[in-house]
Amino acid sequence: MADESKKLYAIRDLEGVVSPHDGSLKRGLDHRKDAFRGFKDIAGLARHVGGEVESLGLNETWAIRKEFFPGVEVHFIYDEADDEFPSRLRALFSGDNVRSMKGEDMYDATIFIANYMVEYVKKVKP
Repeated sequence: MADESKKLYAIRDLEGVVSPHDGSLKRGLDHRKDAFRGFKDIAGLARHVGGEVESLGLNETWAIRKEFFPGVEVHFIYDEADDEFPSRLRALFSGDNVRSMKGEDMYDATIFIANYMVEYVKKVKP
């Protein structure tokens, strides 16, 4: 059996198909994605939020993992726009306690951290 703490979940996977927070989270991250266009200091961004740069093997431009509650991590995944697809910012979740956290709390923490990331990018981006 696979290690459940390493499995990545969308918020709808944790709340169910009719997740009340899935659409809100997608729209909230979509609203913030443009701030990251062309941004290069990913290590600095990860340090700023107390996270770590990671590679998930999803052909992402970059990914940052941040533990925001003991045993619960959010993975911010950014894909730069190309000729075929627009840019995209997503959030997936993992950890030993990921199934015990309420979707509302995961949503709130994710948007809070995303706002903190955007604030940093606006400060340092030329």
